[in-house]
Amino acid sequence: MRRLLLVLTCSLALAACAVPHHRDDVSVSKSAARQAEVTEVFDRYREVRNSAIELLDPKPLSTVETDAVLAIDTGSFEVSQRLAQKQEGDTADIEVTDVETPRFDTYPLWFFAVVRDKALGVNRVQIFERSSSVEPWLLSASPETLGETAIPAIRHSSGAALPVAADDGRGMSMSAQDAAAAYASVLADPDAPEAATIPDDSFIKQMRATAATNSALDGVQFKQTWEAQDVQYALRTSDGGALAFVTLLRQDTYAVEDGLTITWPEGSPQQAFLSQGIAGSGTLTYLHQVLLYIPGGRGDPRALGQYGGVVSGEDNS
Repeated sequence: MRRLLLVLTCSLALAACAVPHHRDDVSVSKSAARQAEVTEVFDRYREVRNSAIELLDPKPLSTVETDAVLAIDTGSFEVSQRLAQKQEGDTADIEVTDVETPRFDTYPLWFFAVVRDKALGVNRVQIFERSSSVEPWLLSASPETLGETAIPAIRHSSGAALPVAADDGRGMSMSAQDAAAAYASVLADPDAPEAATIPDDSFIKQMRATAATNSALDGVQFKQTWEAQDVQYALRTSDGGALAFVTLLRQDTYAVEDGLTITWPEGSPQQAFLSQGIAGSGTLTYLHQVLLYIPGGRGDPRALGQYGGVVSGEDNS
């Protein structure tokens, strides 16, 4: 008879809010969107999202989201579908507290917005991108910070926010891309050399605790890997540092001894993707978006917030 091992997991928020713009709201030479325009766009977005929720179908979201955000939200809808759960409609009171638009000479264009959700006590720090003049604005990054977390001020030139190239480390301890790679290395291995420059934060501690719990399962070999994807969005901060949007690919792999099956709690995202558990080997794949602040000078990079969830599960038995 097989013994069942129940894996207790921390749930990660899988819902997001967005502020996609109408096609002509922002031009190459315009440095910021007006508050009234953004308010109108929220109404449009909520209509799209609530339609998707009513249908329990993520397809409408593809008209307002892209890349990792869309993958995470699609994963959340897939969980709801498989578990026959309903999602809450997007009706919370929200406030747009900041909109920053860099100036670009060519497409793609992108801009930065901070959205405060008073009910949940969080800020969503978001990026919207437009790939061409005939494409809509799509949400492409949306890490969440606690409401009391200070978001560094953005530096401006001629009224426009200053973007930073991913490989530009001038005035900082490292570039945004190097900081992303270092952060992923420390998540994968607490004894990595990069640990000297990446201080532990609540997200790192949470991921290590989850990995430690899984590694302690009898009869299970557990491996967790992390990979930093290319940094596409970073803004210069007023202290000469950078605020970078980092997307991390995480994979949790389980190799189970003969006669054992590992399962997850009923109603959890992991259980939705691997409803029969794992008997043999299996992998759960996650995406996490981390808001990484690299201070000006020699200060160490640190995470201000994150957003993520399970995007796929595969039974390799």
